Amino acid sequence: MESREKMVVDREGAQADDGGRGGSGSRLELRILGTFEALVDGEPVRLIPQPERLLATLTLRAGEALSVDVLIESVWDDAAPASAPSTLRLYVSQLRRVLPPGRLVTERAGYRLLVEEGELDAERFEHLLADGRRALAGGNVRLADSVLARALALWRGDVLGELGGELFARAEALRLQELRLQCVEGRCEAGLRLGRHEELIADLDRLVAEHPLRERLRVQLMTALYRAGRQADALACYREGRAYLDTELGLEPGAELRDLERRILAQDPTLAAPSSGPATGRRVPAPSTRPVGRDRDLRTLRGLLLEPRTRLVSLVGPAGIGKTRLAIEAASELGEQLADGALLVDLAPLSDPAQVVPALGRALGVREGESASWSEAISAELAGSEILVVLDNFEHVVEAAAELVPIIDAAPRLTLLVTSRSVLRLSAERVVDVRPLDATAARELFASRVTASGVEVDARSALFTEICDRLDGVPLAIELAAPWFRSRSAAELLQLLDSRLDALAAGARDAPERHRTMRAAIDWSFGLLDPAAQHLLGRVSLFRNRFTPEAAAAVGGEQAGGGALDALVAASVVQRHPSGYGLLEVVREYGRDLPSAGVEGHDLHAAYFSGLADRAESELSGPDQGAWLEQLELAHDDLRGALDWLGRRGEDEARLRLAASLGRFWYVRGYLSEGLERLADAVERAPGADPALLANALRTASALAVLRGDYSRARALAERALALYREIGDETGIVRSLSNLGAILLGLGELERAADSLDECIVAAEALGDGRLIALARNNRGDVALSQGDLEVAADQFEQSLALLREANDVANVARALYNLGAVEIERGRTELAQPLLVEALELSTGVNDKEDTAWCLIALAAVGAQVGKAEDATVVLGFADAFLGRIGAAIKPSEQLLYDRTLAQLQAALDRAELEALFEAGGIMDDGRALSLAASL
Repeated sequence: MESREKMVVDREGAQADDGGRGGSGSRLELRILGTFEALVDGEPVRLIPQPERLLATLTLRAGEALSVDVLIESVWDDAAPASAPSTLRLYVSQLRRVLPPGRLVTERAGYRLLVEEGELDAERFEHLLADGRRALAGGNVRLADSVLARALALWRGDVLGELGGELFARAEALRLQELRLQCVEGRCEAGLRLGRHEELIADLDRLVAEHPLRERLRVQLMTALYRAGRQADALACYREGRAYLDTELGLEPGAELRDLERRILAQDPTLAAPSSGPATGRRVPAPSTRPVGRDRDLRTLRGLLLEPRTRLVSLVGPAGIGKTRLAIEAASELGEQLADGALLVDLAPLSDPAQVVPALGRALGVREGESASWSEAISAELAGSEILVVLDNFEHVVEAAAELVPIIDAAPRLTLLVTSRSVLRLSAERVVDVRPLDATAARELFASRVTASGVEVDARSALFTEICDRLDGVPLAIELAAPWFRSRSAAELLQLLDSRLDALAAGARDAPERHRTMRAAIDWSFGLLDPAAQHLLGRVSLFRNRFTPEAAAAVGGEQAGGGALDALVAASVVQRHPSGYGLLEVVREYGRDLPSAGVEGHDLHAAYFSGLADRAESELSGPDQGAWLEQLELAHDDLRGALDWLGRRGEDEARLRLAASLGRFWYVRGYLSEGLERLADAVERAPGADPALLANALRTASALAVLRGDYSRARALAERALALYREIGDETGIVRSLSNLGAILLGLGELERAADSLDECIVAAEALGDGRLIALARNNRGDVALSQGDLEVAADQFEQSLALLREANDVANVARALYNLGAVEIERGRTELAQPLLVEALELSTGVNDKEDTAWCLIALAAVGAQVGKAEDATVVLGFADAFLGRIGAAIKPSEQLLYDRTLAQLQAALDRAELEALFEAGGIMDDGRALSLAASL
């Protein structure tokens, strides 16, 4: 089942030209006020120590261009290895994979980390500290207390934790720790003014003990003690401070402390505690239960609402997704932190947009005066307030959105939280897309609702899990499905859910009519669409996965209209993601019942993706191959759908052409079994197809069979392709087939025949003048020489191949050539030369996600580690490589198998059996990022 995003925040604000979602990038958080943490979309980025130090250095000096030398010194101190520059490049590459795009940029001298406003906790802390100081100075004590409390809540420990004492971090850590103490002093001051002297004494006593030279803290402790009726203790505190200053520094207390002692002795009336604190703010009652599976969403939403620049947040999503529940939970939590609390205004009963502002005013207890409009009266009421107002169910009164603008402008500390199925399209708006629950949370919610209906259920059973998956993680769908367990078994309910929309038709009697069935919930949104958007919904329901506006336009046809996609997004029928647009499965099912999702739509869908694959085929060996591979990866489900549709329609040659176009993608990305079987079936069903097309498909299938280790089948396919190419006189095809055949013969152990085939191939490629074909042939010829033990010939062939591939900017094959040169150096015993070659090869192959070459690089780097005495780390890397090959279904080629076996033997000699097995197993379950970093450090 596809992993779902739960909530996506648009950092750029709403824009009218794209359905209200201006930004499509991921959200970055950097935390240095405690142990260093980086989070992307709320999920921690997990790094091994060296890349973590690199990111911490870049974060501390965000926005600055830092040289390679500075970064190397920060990462390794004075113990940088000779390979540090190349390893640093790998670490940078790894950071780029986990950080949002465009954040870590290359400068002439080194690298720069771009951090946007609000993403660094230290920056937010300093802004809040400044706001709190201003509020305290201006006499708004309750606001100062609230703001300074939020500033201190950002701290999780000492700056950067253990890294804070390192040379690269020490100065900034000391500066921030000083500001933290100033913030503590400010909040204590606010607490004293609010009459909280009794509860402050214990904290101030501890703080004075920890910081005996900070006179402001001692003044505050003395004041609190005096107001609590403990005059003697207050004077004793003064004497202790005076003695400490005299002993440690030979100084007298400052004027403020001396004056306070005098006033305490005189029992100055101005020292008395405030008679009473100000009134508390409004509160939204907490729900009786916490929403299941929304903890991360709540953290993200809470952080967004507390950002000073946030004025309006719209929780947007389809019916039943849980927008209101999420809003109420957030408001209940934040009402405790904001100076004037939080307020809920339900707009569902309203039918006239003109009643929205009056409804807000009445909820605030404001009256419209003769000389002031509702808007002016509300603005005056909220001008100095720090409050969160939830406006629930805004979609049917969205025309009132513009009336909120003057209120927002007049109340600088008012934050509005709106729930709606469509965006408001206001410039201050921050749109948050509420997504379905993930699989674990959906099962938890479903189990709790079934149990609440009086039925015991095994939430771990396969049937229960499948039912949850079929419900898409939509809370409303789960609520509607749970009661059926009272009258049906899990198997019967699963069968009923073959049609989700009609099955879920018995909602709670007290639920709104539009929420009682899933079909009614979607009908509610569908009925608001114009005909062009309704037509397009049927067409985009044919997509199996995310889709682009270009794809929607191609499949939608002329009837869809230019703004139809924006209308679907605005109505929350279609959801926008960083990687494109998508639909919930229940919405997709609904759309496929529409007339527009017929034969013509399927034909246009297949035509679009056939064209995409055809364009991509010629690009997969060029400089943009990484981007094209990723585009095909995102479209893979739809490409499969196009292949299946063409097969059902009997379009056998078109199906064969599409399958052949995808051959290199399947090869590089490790879809070996699927690609081979689809190609073989397409060839079998299209015997009368164009011979050139058949030959291309056969040659591609043979390459996939090689990687699977099925050399006999690969040979038969390659020889059929070669015969066809010779028959039609396709010299380029002949060269490619000879190159493949040489690799196959090598795999079969027929080294002399492999060398002959490849020598013929090189001559033919040079006659064509195609540098890339020459390079690939020489690369295979070098493999043969390496297997024969002729290292000089092997190195010469690989070096010539590398030069040509660099000229062609064929990244994936440059990685292959670098790996091969590294393998030669391993055989020569020159691991110091092999390591940087292999690290660069690993960086390039992982950069384009070439799984085969990544695996070979890992095996070779494990071999380097074994030879230089890093047996433990090498074993982990070898275990990861073994599991990685299993994941992609690839067999180890003969030369790599020899290297693998030799390395394993070295590790077995260096470690006892139990330790080796434990380390090998640990590698098998290690996550990719950590394993790749570990390999690069060998």
